[in-house]
Amino acid sequence: MMHILKIEWMKLRFYRTFWILLSIVAISIPAFNYVVYDFLNTKLKLNGQNLLGNPFALPDSWQTIGYFAGSLFLIPGILIITLLTNEFSFKTNRQNIIDGLSRNQFIYVKLLEVLILSLFTTGVVFFTAFGFGKFSNHTSSPNSFDWQYLRFVFFYFVQMVSYSLIAFLIALFVKRAGLAMGIFFIYMLIEQFIVVLMREKYKFTVANYLPEEVTDRLIPLPFGRRMMSAADLKIWENHVPGYLSIASCYIVLYCFFIIWRFRKADL
Repeated sequence: MMHILKIEWMKLRFYRTFWILLSIVAISIPAFNYVVYDFLNTKLKLNGQNLLGNPFALPDSWQTIGYFAGSLFLIPGILIITLLTNEFSFKTNRQNIIDGLSRNQFIYVKLLEVLILSLFTTGVVFFTAFGFGKFSNHTSSPNSFDWQYLRFVFFYFVQMVSYSLIAFLIALFVKRAGLAMGIFFIYMLIEQFIVVLMREKYKFTVANYLPEEVTDRLIPLPFGRRMMSAADLKIWENHVPGYLSIASCYIVLYCFFIIWRFRKADL
């Protein structure tokens, strides 16, 4: 596997577009959160006090940063689509198979790239949340690193893997970067429309378990969670294992269809 990863590294190390998109991913998370942070501290203050408390202070920053970073999944999705569709555009996937890689090896290393990118962005979220938390209150409460709070970073990782695999699956079927990006973006909009329609108009709670929505519900709106009653908070807590289980099932299904499709596809 290390040999195959070295081959992938040779493809990427001088690929300017990859480094530009990766830099945008890394910069956009703290930058976007800073915009929200600045807005809260300049526009939503009364008598010097933030009306929503201090959601960027530890331990709340783990949830806050994770939630707003989740709004940026389109950017790593574009990176994944670009990398995969390039394999088809430049026929490097075919050349790798001719040079001795099996189809399984090729697709497994591509899935490993998704995992590595997900770990990278999760690391950015972790350090961003910690940095904002320390900057906001300059002290760390004793429970700042309790799983009760730190789990939101893990929830972000689950979101990232899920969204990335959706982008990967679309790119694998479409094989054209521009069209795949458009479908990925439209898919996210359509699912949100369906969720609102089913949940608000027809009262179908099954909408909460659609692929995009079920991972989004792992990290509720920070301010909304602050205003939730004890009963509502308990209901959300009780649903978290279900959300994680269903999200994991989706991830397994994505991987299954990705592997199946590449095994059957014409190179």
